[in-house]
Amino acid sequence: VWLSPSQPALAAAAAVRGEECRGPVAKVSPASGLDSRQSWVTAVFCGLLLFLGLATIRVTGVLLYGIVEAFGVTRQEASWPVTLSGSLLLLASPITGPLCRRYTCRTVLLVSSFFTGIATSVCYFSESLTFITIFFGIIHGITLSGIFIGANVLVAQHFEKRRTTACSLMFTAGGINTIVLPPLLEFFRTQYGIRGVFLLYGAILMNAFPFAIALRNPPSLHNEKSRTQKDQSSNKDQSSNTAAVSNGVSPTELIENVLPASNAVGNSTDLKVPASCSNPKNGLAGAICLNLKDEVGCNENRFCSVQFRIGTAAKKLKNMLRLFMTVAFWVNVISFAAVNLGMSMFVLLSTDFANDRGIAPSEAVYLLHALSASDIALRPLSGFIIDSKILSLESVMLLGFLVQGVAFELLAWFETFHIMLISSALVGTTCGSRTGLMTPALVKDFGMEKLSDTIGPMSFGMGVILLLRPPIVGFFRDNLGSYSGLLHTMSLMNAVLVVPWTLKLLQNKKREIVSNANHRSEMDEKGVIKKLIRPTGTNLVDGSCSKTSL
Repeated sequence: VWLSPSQPALAAAAAVRGEECRGPVAKVSPASGLDSRQSWVTAVFCGLLLFLGLATIRVTGVLLYGIVEAFGVTRQEASWPVTLSGSLLLLASPITGPLCRRYTCRTVLLVSSFFTGIATSVCYFSESLTFITIFFGIIHGITLSGIFIGANVLVAQHFEKRRTTACSLMFTAGGINTIVLPPLLEFFRTQYGIRGVFLLYGAILMNAFPFAIALRNPPSLHNEKSRTQKDQSSNKDQSSNTAAVSNGVSPTELIENVLPASNAVGNSTDLKVPASCSNPKNGLAGAICLNLKDEVGCNENRFCSVQFRIGTAAKKLKNMLRLFMTVAFWVNVISFAAVNLGMSMFVLLSTDFANDRGIAPSEAVYLLHALSASDIALRPLSGFIIDSKILSLESVMLLGFLVQGVAFELLAWFETFHIMLISSALVGTTCGSRTGLMTPALVKDFGMEKLSDTIGPMSFGMGVILLLRPPIVGFFRDNLGSYSGLLHTMSLMNAVLVVPWTLKLLQNKKREIVSNANHRSEMDEKGVIKKLIRPTGTNLVDGSCSKTSL
């Protein structure tokens, strides 16, 4: 119940005790809000979207072989459509990230999921490789970027306490497609040819659209829209009331009185709002400034409005560039690019590398099986470990780079199949435990409000780094004749990245120690004050506060 006005002393005493006496608060339904049932439904559907959206990366081998067989082109030419679609998933993210901020993630997911299957299915009618490159390589690749970025940001917006677990589960669903879709598309190729593969694969991808329909924007976004609408209506009411109060003086007459004669409306091309209107106050003066901005910027001369918008856009761009020049941003870019580079390098080279060691291709397949099994198993587990406070995010990243560096060194020095199998499992473990941590790491370093601005450029940077794979492989295998140098280089890269994550871990520990010390100090001060002001034998009205004795 509410404390009555006649009880200020009791309210003050409750405040000193660190308690909060407030009226009846409406219960928050567990079906809505952050970390609610609706949030987990969103995570499941976003996982299904990634299950379909990330499948293109897994089926590139089937599509490449089918294009070469059907169109009679070289492998270099046939690789362009499949390479573009996979590359644009990351390289188009600077476009799809701001779109998520401007039009909401749900809108981007709806549009992307609607067109991704259509762009794939129309390749059934292709008569040339250029047609496939445009529709499957470019359009399909851009829509995949919308699905990838939109799903990551939307899940992060729906969670707070269990954000890392939700992101890990989402990527777990996205990793299971390795088991299902490549064999299925290979069956389609043998039965119906590559055109039938495009038609049926597009039909499968069209199932992403119903998943996107089931998604909902987070509650915080609805609240922000409501506040914006209230502010806009309040400003309009304030402007109209002032126009009525000011003795019938029109906004144009107010402008003529406020602005100098040389800058009157219609007499100058360099019309500007006075500096006093930059921060309008409540009341008549503030409303005059609102009317002034509206009259100058929207009705008679739009130059001021355009100038204001250009200045605002330039300020936002400057802030974003300042954000992208931080050490934390580039540590995240290089770290998660290294995670993906380690996985992709191993998948790309496992068969050829095993063949150099005298292992038959039929046995080399088991290396990928060990990699996939450990990858999928660790994806949901790492998020649970971090959210349960067993290990911190920095600790998981640090351990991942240590173990992956050891795994690549084992591959470089030992040639037995059993050691290679163990190394494959270790690489899968380290990659799986960190794949879903990209979004939580960005939120932790830059905040939830900056996620849609940072995840796009970060993904773009990762995509650029991944484009270095062909020249790196060619240098070590074709020029030096061995993969050993490449494996040592990968191990060295992991060792270097141990350093920044060790520093971040120590910084995080120091921050926790300071925070705990401040908390204990505050609690000690409150305890002393309680002893000084608490009389004995006095009781509050029942139900007024959580504790009733002063």
